[in-house]
Amino acid sequence: MNSESAIAIWTARARRLRLISMLIFVCFVPMQLLADDDRLVADDDRLVADDDRLFHVLDFESGIFENTRKIRILLPGDYYDAGSSEKRYPTLYLNDGQNLFDAETAVLGAEEWHVDETVFRLIAARELPQIIVVGIDNAGRRDRPYEYLPYPDVFLQPPVPEPQGRLYPAFLEEEVIPFVEKRYRVQRGAGSRVLGGSSYGALVALHTAIARPKLFSRLLLESPSFYVDEDHVLRDARITEMHLDRVYLGVGTNELGLDGCPEHPGNAEAVNGVHKLVRILKNQGMDESLVRVEITECAQHSESAWAERFPGAIRFLFEP
Repeated sequence: MNSESAIAIWTARARRLRLISMLIFVCFVPMQLLADDDRLVADDDRLVADDDRLFHVLDFESGIFENTRKIRILLPGDYYDAGSSEKRYPTLYLNDGQNLFDAETAVLGAEEWHVDETVFRLIAARELPQIIVVGIDNAGRRDRPYEYLPYPDVFLQPPVPEPQGRLYPAFLEEEVIPFVEKRYRVQRGAGSRVLGGSSYGALVALHTAIARPKLFSRLLLESPSFYVDEDHVLRDARITEMHLDRVYLGVGTNELGLDGCPEHPGNAEAVNGVHKLVRILKNQGMDESLVRVEITECAQHSESAWAERFPGAIRFLFEP
């Protein structure tokens, strides 16, 4: 290779890294720290369901991460009906719980996933079974990347040289799931659990399926940050049998949020990461009908984009 070719390659590489860094700065700004002390307190001021009894915001203390956060529980409309007292429900666990139900609690702007409205609407239309949704708040301004990154992200500013995302699967299995199953009538076992998230939250969801392959059976991965540490999570996925029944992947063609939605290597990389995981799943024998990919033209890296795709995602993931 001559010197001009080498310079051209490294110039392109540097441009690509700068673009990824820009995306991270815009989209992964750390969240506000939550610091309530009690183990279990209902926050009645944050109810968003028509029936106050159907939405609970609870304080949750983690021994693994040594901190406190909110866990937000959305119950189905028939949960307290007399005829449902013995009924148990499948469960959707979602990361970044602050952004799911209410724009007033959302971080990074007044956007939300509209999870409660969407779930109630689809259940009423008989397009979704009665489910329980568990929104797991991130740990706050300093610790969101610390908890969601299984490996360092060299583009993150300020840097987190020793992230602890490898502990997140244990946090879910040993703390969050027992907490929920002790208090609510959920169906037990991986076959009744779905795990999802966006961005870093999607990265750690896939990492959880790799590290604890019998904990969840289905994944919802929105705008996933698979690029971290040179596609480390995808390399792990290639050598792991994850025992997944269904996987939903959503991504936009303008994740960088560039004016005019131009073709761009940074946007292409986000889409390519999704296709890489699809190939891995198919190579492991997963039937094509059990993997759903939604690529939204010109959609950006935002809660509004994830909210738009959310109805199709949960219809697919909770099909019998």
